[in-house]
Amino acid sequence: MNALHFPNNFQIQTTAYCNAKCSFCPYPVTSKEQAMGNMDEEVFRRIVDEISEHPVAMVQPFLMADPLMDKRIVPRLAYLRERLPHVRLNITTNGYLLTPQTTAGLVALDLETIHISSNGIHPATYRRTMGIDGLSVLRNVNQLHDALRQAGARTQVIVTSILLRETREEIFAARDYWKSRGITFYMNPLNDRAGNIAGADFEDMLPFDQDFNRAQLLQYDMSGCPALYFYMGILFNGDVVTCCHDWRRSLVLGNVREKSLFDIWHDAPYRRLRQLSDAGRLCERDLCAKCGTNRFSIDRGALQDYLHRHATENEVPEVNLAKMFQHITETDHESLKLGLVH
Repeated sequence: MNALHFPNNFQIQTTAYCNAKCSFCPYPVTSKEQAMGNMDEEVFRRIVDEISEHPVAMVQPFLMADPLMDKRIVPRLAYLRERLPHVRLNITTNGYLLTPQTTAGLVALDLETIHISSNGIHPATYRRTMGIDGLSVLRNVNQLHDALRQAGARTQVIVTSILLRETREEIFAARDYWKSRGITFYMNPLNDRAGNIAGADFEDMLPFDQDFNRAQLLQYDMSGCPALYFYMGILFNGDVVTCCHDWRRSLVLGNVREKSLFDIWHDAPYRRLRQLSDAGRLCERDLCAKCGTNRFSIDRGALQDYLHRHATENEVPEVNLAKMFQHITETDHESLKLGLVH
């Protein structure tokens, strides 16, 4: 398989920091093991300027972090849009740091999508799964969505949630809530991030009983990987890593402070990886082999069958939105404005 002349899909880690402590993410552990920081402006602009010389499809200025932790994210997105007027620009955030000022800046930027990682609808669930205040996130996301609509912006807000043991009892309530607000909702499958989440922790997060969980775990053939032929991920310090699962930076393919993106893309480390992929031997790398394991399937038919067979009060309680939000409305009357109750 031939690699593109230049990657057409980039992730740029303008900051390595995240304000959440998600149970399903390696960050709370790996952030204590790795050097952390923010990308220098000169390095950021050098990357963007080189990308602007090539036909690139998508740029996402985040990687293994929350982009809103970068205090310069709005002007950096503005620079990306100025230099790359036709490129698809997307960000993913937990939404907690969507201040009015940041929201106003994002509305003006003509992004394609703003994905909100939202794992729960009940504040207590939010605390357990993400370690942040869920009601603040709901308020922020609604205000962002309203501001985009009022401005006539084309940017789409998409809320994504992972099916976990902690969220299974309210995942459909979350879907219905966001749908009622006119916001797209996707449910994502749990995976162990190429082995970067400890096995016991991963098993504890699986949503259903042991037999069903095991039956739904998929194993993918990772003898080759298409991302090696079109994608590049760049860390805050300029290091280029293999993919978004390389949380522990097991293989650095070059550094943009020392070489151009083009030269790194065509240099020996990348070529060796592609040779392994071409030969069907990429799974000899531990990270790549583990990328294909422990991916929980959210096949609709299987899940519906499970819920039908186990829909007892003790196993999968029916979600009652009114009860779920009762304590919210008792303590925060502003929640009425969020549409949590009718």
